[in-house]
Amino acid sequence: MNPDYINLSDYPIDQPHSDEYQQLVTRWREKLSGSGLVNLEGFLTPAAIEQYRGEVYERMPDAFYSVHGAQAYFDNFPGEIPPDVLGSKTHCMGRHNLQNTAMNALYEWQPLCDFIAALTGNSQVYLHEDPTNALVVQIYKPGCWTGWHFDRAVFTTIINLGEPKAGGVFECAADIRTEEDPCYDAVGDVLHNRAEQVQRYKMRAGSLTLMLGRYSLHRVT
Repeated sequence: MNPDYINLSDYPIDQPHSDEYQQLVTRWREKLSGSGLVNLEGFLTPAAIEQYRGEVYERMPDAFYSVHGAQAYFDNFPGEIPPDVLGSKTHCMGRHNLQNTAMNALYEWQPLCDFIAALTGNSQVYLHEDPTNALVVQIYKPGCWTGWHFDRAVFTTIINLGEPKAGGVFECAADIRTEEDPCYDAVGDVLHNRAEQVQRYKMRAGSLTLMLGRYSLHRVT
């Protein structure tokens, strides 16, 4: 892993015993716990963005065009669901497509794993055992989108490499449900575009996003 790929001046994740690191963790962990989502802009350096995007473009012919319908939770949703708010159309690559890449080295880099563990309140985190799902690249070409959904994982880590000219807005209703309460009425308001709590982000290339996706309803327009 090339440490020049991380903006270590603003995010000194290679210095876990420093005061700057501890202050960084405290600030972002409290925000994640309180809001369900944090977006660390400028986490990657321009060199990293160029390298990782180059690896994606080189492997673009191996991408799988994924089209599917309702996702977790909505197959049994008791209320009316408007048309065209669920499902997705994306081009995807899994970790098996990304072996021996700088991007894969980033995900295996222990300081990054330790930093994510600290932000999410875990003593340690691991890459997914699934050889495909441990690292997934989603490519949004014109006409692609991801509808409203919850994640199955407790939290999700996202590295953003691109900025669309139009569309591609990340929308999130953070912490809208709990493990005990599915909060159908609040979720229905989001699906029908009646909710005020939806946050909208135009993601910047090089940012790191952490989201408690099991409890936060989200989509990409």
